[in-house]
Amino acid sequence: MEEVRLQKWVAELGLASRREAERWIRAGRFSINGRKIRSLGAKIDPEGDSVTLDGKRLHQSAPPRVYLVLNKPDLCLTSRVSEEGKPTIYDIPGVKRQKMKLNPVGRLDFRTEGLLLLSNDGALAQRLMHPRNRVPRLYAVLLSKPLSEEKEARIRRGLYFEDGPVKGVQLERRKRARLGNTRGQWYRVTVQEGRNRLVRRIFAAVGGQVVRLVRVGLGDLALPTGMKPGEVRELTSRDVTLLKRAADGKFKKPRLQKKLTSPRSVQ
Repeated sequence: MEEVRLQKWVAELGLASRREAERWIRAGRFSINGRKIRSLGAKIDPEGDSVTLDGKRLHQSAPPRVYLVLNKPDLCLTSRVSEEGKPTIYDIPGVKRQKMKLNPVGRLDFRTEGLLLLSNDGALAQRLMHPRNRVPRLYAVLLSKPLSEEKEARIRRGLYFEDGPVKGVQLERRKRARLGNTRGQWYRVTVQEGRNRLVRRIFAAVGGQVVRLVRVGLGDLALPTGMKPGEVRELTSRDVTLLKRAADGKFKKPRLQKKLTSPRSVQ
């Protein structure tokens, strides 16, 4: 069998993302045929080599794939490690009770809510998040007040940040919302990359104040109507097929379906 890089093999097993596996390699946690390795270029023969992690031999066959969607609540970290006592997604009961080690597909920041995929399919996660595949992310954004038409046009034309340009943003003004004595404005925003805090940075660049940020779609999947914050559901085989098609660039641009296809609750 053809040799593969250790971090790729670990991701395909669903044990960790490639990035996390690389950290483990640098820390010297892996051994191949009894020899500890720290090189990111290390390769293995999945059928012939013995690979151990912290002294425990890893199974050569991949475990069953698990695909879940979480409605991530506000004030929650997308992390395994808490910071300053803040709760994480792994404190949520529906996630905590999972027997498989599941990793988030991308990240939502502490104050961002909504659709977050969890899976042990590291290869699919990498394809969905890779910038070259331009998988659309759809957000509902509540601003403290509406933007002017000129500012909306600036966003649609494209912005430039220190880490590169932002183009192809789709922006749609939706309904107004009461915020105490003032009225906010909802927008629907579609971006095609997962750069850190990108949506917040887009609105900050034109003076918009984000009050609430909810991811409601990824590719052709959308957060189900009525799914409560903290609820976890299992994706159907059709949903997984849609994700894999999106990872290959085969999605219905720019429309997203209204809801997931009858996902089964595992809460």
